[in-house]
Amino acid sequence: MIAALRLQDEEADALFSRLTAEAGLDPKDHWVGGYAAYEWAHLRHVLDAYAVEVAGRDVLEFGCNVGGSLVVLAALGGRVTGVDIDPMMPPIAVANCRRYGLEAKAVAAMAGQSLPFPDAGFDLIVANSVLEYIDNDALAPTIAEFHRLVRPGGQLLICGTASRLAPKENHSGRWLVNYWPKALDRWTGRHLQRGLSPLALATALKGRFVPTPDNLAAWSKARVAIHGRLTPAAHIGSALARATGLGPGWISPTIELLLRRL
Repeated sequence: MIAALRLQDEEADALFSRLTAEAGLDPKDHWVGGYAAYEWAHLRHVLDAYAVEVAGRDVLEFGCNVGGSLVVLAALGGRVTGVDIDPMMPPIAVANCRRYGLEAKAVAAMAGQSLPFPDAGFDLIVANSVLEYIDNDALAPTIAEFHRLVRPGGQLLICGTASRLAPKENHSGRWLVNYWPKALDRWTGRHLQRGLSPLALATALKGRFVPTPDNLAAWSKARVAIHGRLTPAAHIGSALARATGLGPGWISPTIELLLRRL
């Protein structure tokens, strides 16, 4: 495990820049070249708050994109593998890890289909800001694949996932679009991004994964570590969690759950 992220490999850095440019991305963009630093300031604190051990474990990141989270997981000592639907992303993610002096593997595969890994090959799966992009009919097969891939008693961390309960869609910033029926997209000819329905997620998880108990303290700790304090929205989420008996990660604007494989 390293104490801080520092670029260490100039050759890998140049490769990362070339590969991202070939993919039509700007390597200097905050969400490209700066994505690992962002996740170092976010995902790392979530893992710490939920006491998720990474070092020495076999970790799969589902939806690795350019490798921002993969860098963090490798830096924390995990034996990391990434998978992404876009075939251009895995080489970029590996190069991103290498430029920080870290090792990773990554492959391309379709969501909702069998992933190219053996049964019970991982201790932990991380799905960071990705499940909201999966079609409704592919969600349950994807969760079933997670169940196949995680060892008994292993963990699934879902985080940064835009919720369809939120009045403002987390990625696009559009107000109320989460509440519009998807049929409107067919009428308008525009596909609008929406969050993930917690009910649809709960249905897909049933019989496969269960939430770890009393996530409120961990959820609150992560918010303080990331933001320095509990925001007004976080206070509302905490109050709703206590009133409903649900974990705050189910009802907050971004879904955040640590689950255990049954």
